[in-house]
Amino acid sequence: MDYLILFAFGAIIGSFLNVCIFRIPRNISLIRPGSFCPNCGTHIPFYYNIPVVSYITLKGRCHYCYQPIPLRYFIVEVLTGLLTVVTYMKFGLTPSFFFYVVLIYFLIVISFIDLATQLIYNKLLMYLLFFGVVFNLFVQVRPWSEAVIGFFAGGASMLMFAALGRFLFRKESMGMGDVKLAAVLGFFLGWKMVLLALFFGYLYAMLAFAFLAVSGKARMQEYLPMAPFFTFGSLTFVYWGPKILQWYWNYFVPGMN
Repeated sequence: MDYLILFAFGAIIGSFLNVCIFRIPRNISLIRPGSFCPNCGTHIPFYYNIPVVSYITLKGRCHYCYQPIPLRYFIVEVLTGLLTVVTYMKFGLTPSFFFYVVLIYFLIVISFIDLATQLIYNKLLMYLLFFGVVFNLFVQVRPWSEAVIGFFAGGASMLMFAALGRFLFRKESMGMGDVKLAAVLGFFLGWKMVLLALFFGYLYAMLAFAFLAVSGKARMQEYLPMAPFFTFGSLTFVYWGPKILQWYWNYFVPGMN
């Protein structure tokens, strides 16, 4: 029952995240107007706006204009609900849960906006970093030395990759938004985990690009939004970071822990 309640709570949050994903790139207020169909503009009453349930009962179409509702709305609500439950299973109802679940909510918004627009908005990164700093001041989840070093390590490593990509490909291969995102992730994960999380993010991106290239859906000169892959890498270390680090030290750096 606890998990069901948490999933429902996460799905409600996911519904709001969908609002952010749609409205932030269009510079529309997150408060007004109320929910409306992106196709016909009709106001959506609450009984057609129940997270997950409404999409299923409406069969993925607007009740008024019958145009398809983007599948992204359903995916975000379900994903947010599931990740809320998984984060609770990992941390319980502790400060770490709130610290990381808010990070995850922001990363969902950042990732889906990056997929749609290839942009990472500074204001989202600023709000996320502000939350992390203030929360850590009152309830320390990440030791300050790890957080501060992680911030600079994440940003510096990504800046190095951006410079290397520009040198190799003679063009911008990574935006400054990716660099700033890596820095903020470093604050939340610490320097050890953020470096490996970014590395895993690159691995996920390479696998995805290889799949798309083989299927004929991508070409070498195309830009691949990195925020979703850095998000996957970060989630890997939010949930399994200590175990992965322990394995890494044991097998690759003998005598260290």
